[in-house]
Amino acid sequence: MNKPFLTGMTLLVALVVLIYSCSKSASAPAGKPTNLQLLTSSAWKYDTAGIDGNNSGTITTAIPAGVISDCQKDNLLTFKADSTGIEDEGPTKCKPANPQTTSFTWSFNAAQTQIVLSDTLFSTITGPVNITSLTSSQLRLEKQFSYLGQNFLVAVYLKH
Repeated sequence: MNKPFLTGMTLLVALVVLIYSCSKSASAPAGKPTNLQLLTSSAWKYDTAGIDGNNSGTITTAIPAGVISDCQKDNLLTFKADSTGIEDEGPTKCKPANPQTTSFTWSFNAAQTQIVLSDTLFSTITGPVNITSLTSSQLRLEKQFSYLGQNFLVAVYLKH
């Protein structure tokens, strides 16, 4: 066999291996769910909330008792893939005259680091909300609030 043919074949094989390995590493690992799949897999319920005092993405100070009422803690949030959702009042409704469920709309920002809420959830949360963590079992959200002239970064953790 002549040497130019072997050299050409070697280069071709090396090129195919290089292209295959680059395309493989650039794609998402097989079986890893997307943010949309994680968010819409099932209803989310309240876990805990607090103040992120050092902008670390974690709670550093608990919210005083009674700030979030028990009737809000049992609410369920269901995010649907079509950018709609349902807030269910759960077993304990805050106001008996309110409907059991309320529809809302949402979207991700381009980087999927925020959920943008077109409607109000938990009676106070609307607009862009930062996602600090999203896994198959936990959704950590943060939003800047102002109260009596003070700014607070409030963290709300939801779970399945």
